[in-house]
Amino acid sequence: MAIQDIIDAQEEYKSGIKHTSGEVGHLDDFQERTLKELWVKILKHFETVADKPIPVGNSLVKTDALSAAGISTDDAAAIDSWYSSNQEKVSDIVHQSVRDKLYLEGKRDMIVPSTFKPLFGDNVNSRHFYNAFWQASMRFNSPDSHLLAFLCVSKWDVNVAFDKLVHSINRRINQEIDRLMWEGDRIQNHRIIEKGLAIHVGRDKFGYPVNVVRVRLNAVRERSAADVERFAAYNVEKIALLTRNFGQHALLVYDFTDFKLENVDTAFSKTIITTISELYPQTFSATLLFVNSWLFSGMWKIIRGWFDPVMAKRTMIVKDVKSLETFIDRDQINTEMGGTLNYTHCYIYPTKEENARMFDVEGRQAAEDAYAKAVDAFVQETKNWTSGAGPASYNAESRAKAASAFDNAAGNLDQYIRARFHEERSE
Repeated sequence: MAIQDIIDAQEEYKSGIKHTSGEVGHLDDFQERTLKELWVKILKHFETVADKPIPVGNSLVKTDALSAAGISTDDAAAIDSWYSSNQEKVSDIVHQSVRDKLYLEGKRDMIVPSTFKPLFGDNVNSRHFYNAFWQASMRFNSPDSHLLAFLCVSKWDVNVAFDKLVHSINRRINQEIDRLMWEGDRIQNHRIIEKGLAIHVGRDKFGYPVNVVRVRLNAVRERSAADVERFAAYNVEKIALLTRNFGQHALLVYDFTDFKLENVDTAFSKTIITTISELYPQTFSATLLFVNSWLFSGMWKIIRGWFDPVMAKRTMIVKDVKSLETFIDRDQINTEMGGTLNYTHCYIYPTKEENARMFDVEGRQAAEDAYAKAVDAFVQETKNWTSGAGPASYNAESRAKAASAFDNAAGNLDQYIRARFHEERSE
């Protein structure tokens, strides 16, 4: 599939027909053959790096002040001492996390277990590629979808897709995305979360969740660069997880309503764009820039160069609600953008009770064992499929059942290994 063959997002939405070519269940002979070739390379890579754990590097969790200080969340005395010594800092909106806000209000229950436990016995300071790959695959209904996303964005070039996929897993390890989701809202900048810089509101015409980034609420003076990087990764991973039940896609809208000079933040824009491009290709059915401001023209000249070709093909500027209705029915557009959907962001703070499964050690182990078993079964079916040994060693129905078992096991394990987030609390 060449770039020129990628369906224009606007035409797709106007037609009302989802473009499913290149997705599980909708592969032509060339695409299926290419998928096989990529699986062969990935399976070989599993073996090549099996005994080479990858160290955590630029952890997005360790940029959180309490984590950076090495304070264990079950050491009440150490926590009290740290907060006593850092009152001014944690009261400053530039630095204050959700955890800080709760602590200062006297809400000091552990929201998640104090000790982070990576999947499959990995060390907290490193991850094996195999383990990180299968954790990343949990956001897909089928592991095939994970590979297909990178094949599509790579114009079905197996070597390019392989390099992109390996880079994405290495980056996830480097930034500790698994631990970022374990910690959840509590280590995010309170101001960003409480204001609702990014909100999930409504569904588009294909039923995909709509994520709106309200650019006017992005004030550089109110948070640090580390907060932005942490939030960008957290928000996009949240969206990817939410799409599991909605066709594995979402619609992304940047709302530039009341956009001012103080909201110009190319660093934030670049962080989100590169994060999506490198870790979440094909997650967004389209990216809409809802804008009618002269200020944006200069910003657009800078940021458009950061889009990969596929993202660029599916990114467009919409200047009014009528244009927006090509993608979202008016009753699913919030009133801030001229629609009729009433939505007022009211942040709901996390609690220990919603994460009860994270404290269930035996339940976690059983769910992890079941997931490992499902992964092993899918890997074996995939080896049979790619071996070319003939029909006696491969059964399409058997592999489909293995993918379904994988999906069920992943959904069950998810509740034990990450904190719930606002969108799940407000459903």
